[in-house]
Amino acid sequence: MPELLKEDVKDFSLAKVREEMKSRHSRLEEIRTQNQGDLTKAEGDHGKEAAAAFRELNVLGERHDELAPIEVGESKLASLGEWLNAPAGEIPVPGTKADEKPAFKDATDFILESAGYKRYKETGERNFSVEMPFEALYGAKDFKLLGELVAGNVTDQFAPQAVRLPGVTVPVLFQQNNMAPTFLQGTTDQNAIPYMVETVTSEGAAETAEAATKPEADISFVEASSPVQNIAVTLPVTNQLLEDVGFMRAYVEGRLRIFVENRLDRQLISGDGIAPNLTGILTVGGVGVESFSLAAHAADGTVGIDSIYRAMADVRGAFLDPSSVGMRAATWTLFQLAKDANSNYILGGPGQTAAPRVWGVPVIQNERFPAAAAAAEAIAVWAREAAMVVRRNAISLAVSDSHASTFTANVLTFRAEQRVAFPIFRPAGISVVTTAA
Repeated sequence: MPELLKEDVKDFSLAKVREEMKSRHSRLEEIRTQNQGDLTKAEGDHGKEAAAAFRELNVLGERHDELAPIEVGESKLASLGEWLNAPAGEIPVPGTKADEKPAFKDATDFILESAGYKRYKETGERNFSVEMPFEALYGAKDFKLLGELVAGNVTDQFAPQAVRLPGVTVPVLFQQNNMAPTFLQGTTDQNAIPYMVETVTSEGAAETAEAATKPEADISFVEASSPVQNIAVTLPVTNQLLEDVGFMRAYVEGRLRIFVENRLDRQLISGDGIAPNLTGILTVGGVGVESFSLAAHAADGTVGIDSIYRAMADVRGAFLDPSSVGMRAATWTLFQLAKDANSNYILGGPGQTAAPRVWGVPVIQNERFPAAAAAAEAIAVWAREAAMVVRRNAISLAVSDSHASTFTANVLTFRAEQRVAFPIFRPAGISVVTTAA
């Protein structure tokens, strides 16, 4: 039988591909068994057949990769069709049992279900507040607590379309909130986060002769505390907005949340630790420090890249693996456009489509980092285990017409507040790269 080539499998279905792959695997197992359990010992016809089977598996594997996403899409379409064609009153929500309503509710859902909003609809009274779990503003579906890294960007998550009114899509013209998800996540009911920092004065372990005194390790603990600080924002809206549920959702979800998270990003990066500020990764003491000259980098594009690697080595020296490199987009441009003596891009040319990485670590581009300039702490490298973003259990969202002159102008004010702490457990798990002109 002639060997399968790429053009031979271009019309294969996914089932056919899997059948052929199974056949090749079975034949390779037979050849392995006949050659003392080692395919490398296969010679003659067996050797040629094994080599051909491997080549065919590569061809079949490429076809499998083409078809597998289509299968997933067809499955989703089938589920959607069942959902759309379900009898009235029996419409199941995709991805859940037919008799269950998804537990997730966004901030606007809590407003609409609150006694204050119902009272407003009945009596016109426009002063009320709503207490809600923090995930209402931050996407319960993607929040993983106590050490789990947040998967994806929580600002993209909304309640399922099946259980909410259609919202208004508003372009987000603000910095993407991308700092908090790169650290551990936690919750608290306290006003401060106490924690213990372990210090090993002496490991103690050593080779010991028979009957000799065994050495002693010396471990000490230092108590530390990170205060829970309040980040708040108010947003004036017209009275008509409270009547327009779809637009209210767009405002609450697409504006208040972004404003609070943007401020949180700034605090995580450069908060000075003086109340009511948090202590950010650029200002905490005990971090690793590296530097490079912008002028030297302009002459030799590897200079700054080498400094980032040394910062990663600092983090590894603290027995943690670096998980993120943060800087402004303009700073990343310095590295992305760096070329060698032959005008080849050091980090890959314009055709590169992968997400930004340097030395294999994801690059977080956030405009809250300082610009690369003389004596600027422009870049940071950190391990996610070095610190934790800890939020209080509840978010307070209030609506009032009693702010300033808004009563006479028929304008309402939304207020959102988040209480958050940022304990940095191991400052040595962070390294800062300073630039110079």
